Amino acid sequence: MSFIGELKRRNVFRVGIAYTVIGWVLAQVAGFAAETFGAPDWVMKMFVVFLLLGLPLALFFAWAFELTPEGLKREKDIDRDQSITGQTGRKLDRVIIGVLVVALALFAADRFLLDKPTAPTAAATEGKRSIAVLPFANMSGNPDQDFFSDGITEEILNSLVRVEGLSVASRTSSFQFRDQSRGIPAIAEELQVLFVLEGSVRRSGDSIRITAQLIDAENDRHLWSETFDRQLTDIFAVQSEIANAITRSLEETLGLGELPEVPTRALTANMDAYDLYLKGQGLFLHRTVRQDLLDAVTYLEQAVELDPGFAAAWESLGAVYSIIPSWFIRDLPAQHYYDRAAAAIDKALELDPKLAFAAAVQSNLVAAQDGDLVEVVRLQEESIARDPRNPTTLHWYAQSLLFLGFFEQAADADRRCLELDPLYANCLRYLALTLAFMGDIEQSVTVSDRWLTATVDGELFTGTVDALRFIATGQRQAGILMLHLSSDLAGAPLSEWLRAIDNPGADHSAGLARFEAWQAESGADLFGYTDLFAAFGKYPDTVIADADEPWYWFSQFRDFRSSPEFKRMMESSGYLQYWRAKGFPPQCRTIGNDDFTCE
Repeated sequence: MSFIGELKRRNVFRVGIAYTVIGWVLAQVAGFAAETFGAPDWVMKMFVVFLLLGLPLALFFAWAFELTPEGLKREKDIDRDQSITGQTGRKLDRVIIGVLVVALALFAADRFLLDKPTAPTAAATEGKRSIAVLPFANMSGNPDQDFFSDGITEEILNSLVRVEGLSVASRTSSFQFRDQSRGIPAIAEELQVLFVLEGSVRRSGDSIRITAQLIDAENDRHLWSETFDRQLTDIFAVQSEIANAITRSLEETLGLGELPEVPTRALTANMDAYDLYLKGQGLFLHRTVRQDLLDAVTYLEQAVELDPGFAAAWESLGAVYSIIPSWFIRDLPAQHYYDRAAAAIDKALELDPKLAFAAAVQSNLVAAQDGDLVEVVRLQEESIARDPRNPTTLHWYAQSLLFLGFFEQAADADRRCLELDPLYANCLRYLALTLAFMGDIEQSVTVSDRWLTATVDGELFTGTVDALRFIATGQRQAGILMLHLSSDLAGAPLSEWLRAIDNPGADHSAGLARFEAWQAESGADLFGYTDLFAAFGKYPDTVIADADEPWYWFSQFRDFRSSPEFKRMMESSGYLQYWRAKGFPPQCRTIGNDDFTCE
């Protein structure tokens, strides 16, 4: 018998066909399971590799062995007259036919039932026009160049934000996933987006190579990728080029129709000034310690010295100046920084009157110096009207409304902040606080959990107001933990303060004496902890004049809200002036012509 004939007799061909068909069916089932459970790409790739490796083994066993009624035996040990390869072959034929029927059914379902339309309608794509831009990896071999790759990422993000119909996750949220080991689908789910842009930047002297790739996170597949080799002088053109390439690739996929060109945003022609701007802006946005702000000032001052026409650098410099006093940096008088901030913002607006964030910075200056909250809120609303997608401005606006007692409007502004930036920690923190004031305990707890999750990898900014919120929402142990997290209160008799919070109408003079003795002995600076003394019923001038947190809206301070001290605090803080001009919050009402009361 010929070799081909022997292969047929031993069912080698049938085994190969059966193995291939069964392997295809298994691959389809495995692919569906991998997609359903969010398995990484390598799982499916390894599965296919094992299937391919198994084929020659199956053919070898079909050649060398035969399945008999007594079990598996070597083919050379079986008498040809007793061989049952013919019966085995007929069984294999039935198996092949059965599996082919299953394979055809799977193919038909995949082709006609499960396949997504290539041109989605507006209804089908509703809520799916969203993208996150992850921090581009710095491939330059120098960690000091991280600021440069971050700057590339931020400018691409800023370009995409201006595309109508496209929702872009903010910088604050997407930059939290730097160096994360989680897969793209998991990151996209947390950021609530359907598409993710990632890439890398390699800088060598005056040359740069930028690689970008767009990923359909829902299906974990690449839609587009490209590499850009340019001279550094073309950096802004490259950013615009990448942004336009992305929008073109999204037009058909997301059913957006024809999108306008993303314009080039040339911030400066001086690349050294741009480097310094990126460093300063990065420190401002990631500020966690006071030195971050001082270093940011140094970089930004150098940037505007190199390019006095650099509007964005002047705007950032003004923003840093405006918040330095609130970080208790006292190397210079607070007014010195406010004057510098005002001069920087004036210069920025002179160069570019359309700058949106400048108005928000001006609102900080008005709040700190004049206390005219009518003007503060007006400037914040003007900034939002110019740029409704800036989460920081929305957060500052929400804070103003919360302090003034307009809880519904404050919650709405923070929710808008979180729509743009789901992981914006301050928006989560203050929304949880606002919901507690509104009596929505369940939602306050849910948002508070999101806040803790968003800050688990970084520094947790907390205070006694957070302890009060946890206690008010039934999470007493978490509230006590918040107190212990404050290094300023190390060794303080906090149990006395908790007793005062739990029983606001009782006499706590002994507890107050213990607290004051501890403060005198430790020399603790309790500026910013006004609710500590207010809980004991002591309202010195420092408490009355300082509304650093809206603690006075908690139910434990109902007696304080009916006191003359509360009314003086509302007047000295400018809140009463705002209420008389714009109306009182729902929990407050006027009494006669000159008086008011708050529940």
